Amino acid sequence: MKTKAVRLYGKMDLRLEEFELPEIKDDEILVKVSADSLCMSSYKAAKLGEDHKRVPDDVADNPIIIGHELSGEIVQIGEKWQGKYKAGEKFSLQPAINYKGSMDSPGYSYKYCGGDATYMILPPEVMIMNCLLPYRGEGYFNAALSEPYSCVIGACRSLYRTDRQKHIHYLGIKEGGRMAILGGCGPMGLAAIDYALAGEFRPRQLIVTDLDNQRLQRAQSIFGPIAEKRGISLLFINSGELDNPHQFIMRLTENEGFDDMLVMVPFADALELGESLLGFNGCMNFFAGPTDEKFSARLNYYDVHYTEKHIIGTTGGNVDDMTEALELMESGLLSPEVLVTHIGGLDAVAEATLNLPAIPGGKKLIYTGLSLPLTALNDLPELAENSRLFKELAEIVKRNNGLWSVEAENYLLENGEKI
Repeated sequence: MKTKAVRLYGKMDLRLEEFELPEIKDDEILVKVSADSLCMSSYKAAKLGEDHKRVPDDVADNPIIIGHELSGEIVQIGEKWQGKYKAGEKFSLQPAINYKGSMDSPGYSYKYCGGDATYMILPPEVMIMNCLLPYRGEGYFNAALSEPYSCVIGACRSLYRTDRQKHIHYLGIKEGGRMAILGGCGPMGLAAIDYALAGEFRPRQLIVTDLDNQRLQRAQSIFGPIAEKRGISLLFINSGELDNPHQFIMRLTENEGFDDMLVMVPFADALELGESLLGFNGCMNFFAGPTDEKFSARLNYYDVHYTEKHIIGTTGGNVDDMTEALELMESGLLSPEVLVTHIGGLDAVAEATLNLPAIPGGKKLIYTGLSLPLTALNDLPELAENSRLFKELAEIVKRNNGLWSVEAENYLLENGEKI
């Protein structure tokens, strides 16, 4: 059968093409992709091309399909997996396969497996490593966003503190402790806030910094009521407007500092501020991925020694993290719609991916079976004047407090132009 997909041929060379998929083998599965969320990691892969660690050296001759934050439905199942999966079942996919130590990953390494496609073939290692995960909730965009949520869940699960009496490490957010998320109003920061308010272990105080007042206000309006309902003190701060951010924020912790911290931006001053704000036995996770191989920041080793600070970094999530994300979404505890600021069709992927750092807002959600220019949700009212589709979507988004929703998704999938 034929598929349409966005394929990477080399550095900054993405092409939307239609081509034939081979018949699946007994240990493969054919799936229909419904939604894919664009990730900055795909931009990095496009920028580096064959120099990227996960992209094959021969990508110019054997292009790969990009996209790894995806969801859809199972279409055809190879004989080996027929007792485990069902046709028509909704799914999401954990791209960090780690099969036999290989770095091969959907969206980076495979000729027929990537999220920016109408149909794709799952190689056997996806199923062997239990990376094909069922989704029993409503809609598709939630499941597609479970991958970025798995990354922040993995980051939070990796935070730790030690027992001073025994050589024991305690993993995860400190229950009832103090937590900070620096640079926390981008899409991944919003996911981290959402999880900190919803996960098994929750802080009593959460402080989030950013430099953009509009993003801070949006996050406050969304998460403020949730935090209040769950008994968590949540405060948003524009650290760029403070003469002395360290002094101001430390006072908010009664000069105790933070037990847990995530740094969501690759800036030296953010890392240095974060380390200075850590309390005794606190842990800071440098989550943001820099592109500069020599990126560095100053570290107070005196404090590291005498106040037993822990500095770590994580990238990506695993199957357990993604399973937790899907379960929290199915239970309604997470609000992935807060991440979405743009929608588009498969024909918008190449240009949007190559320009992703310059496009403001949060997640760019792609419906792979549709033809649709990348469209900001905030622009829907203006576009509604000349489009019935946008008029209806604008009204649905307005009813849902300016957020994307399963209702909006269903309307778009039913009425949008097929690609």
